[in-house]
Amino acid sequence: MRMGPRSLVSAVAVILAASSLSVCGKKSPTDNTPATPPPTTAPPATQPTPVATSCDRLGYVSPSNSCSSQGPTFLPQLERAMDRLIAEHPEIFKLSESSGNGQYRVVSTGRYYVGLVKNLEAQGLCAGFDGEELGIKDSNAFNDQYHVMTSAFFMRRGQGSYRTTCTPAVFPTPPPPFPPSNGCPLPGSRQLTCSRETPQYLADVERAVVKVTTEHPEIFDLNSTAPGTSNWYAIRESDRFFDLMVQAMISLG
Repeated sequence: MRMGPRSLVSAVAVILAASSLSVCGKKSPTDNTPATPPPTTAPPATQPTPVATSCDRLGYVSPSNSCSSQGPTFLPQLERAMDRLIAEHPEIFKLSESSGNGQYRVVSTGRYYVGLVKNLEAQGLCAGFDGEELGIKDSNAFNDQYHVMTSAFFMRRGQGSYRTTCTPAVFPTPPPPFPPSNGCPLPGSRQLTCSRETPQYLADVERAVVKVTTEHPEIFDLNSTAPGTSNWYAIRESDRFFDLMVQAMISLG
């Protein structure tokens, strides 16, 4: 297995690009910014109790297979959520590109879905994204499913966004436990969606790779490098390498 500073970007970006309904922590330091030592206290085992939402009020449900195309119930509320998101956060979109009828290109899919969920919640609705479709409900009796973005990353609006109605509602189901913290000072969280966007932590990942390579040369074969490179060393112990990368990133704050 051969990995160098830039070959790690895709693997680590999957972890760091996750978007969630709330974001905590600080902006990553640049190469010229001194690293901030992480807190010494252990992180809480679970996420702190958030402000109650409509989904919290309705509670978890058991998945249902009874879904059919009956016509949308929450389309007006969804349209209002989209209009509000465009008005308040135009940076999420490329307003110079549209597929027609105000269906702009989305440049941050994570913030797009998070924003729609928040704006629907502001209207008293429970909304959730399953990785493909946006579910909306106001009770557990049923929910609508909407496909609100095309494969070309344009918004999908109007009647064409509606997919099906499920009776009873199929979301949210009980989530699995949070994964181990590995010493991270922030509380656990789960991604709502992931997308490939402009990296925010690339410089930190590069610094962590150099740190691990310098402090633990024993886990690399320093005499074997990827073709055309001088420091993309072969890795002898891949599991330990990623564990050390996590600790190196934490040490950078």
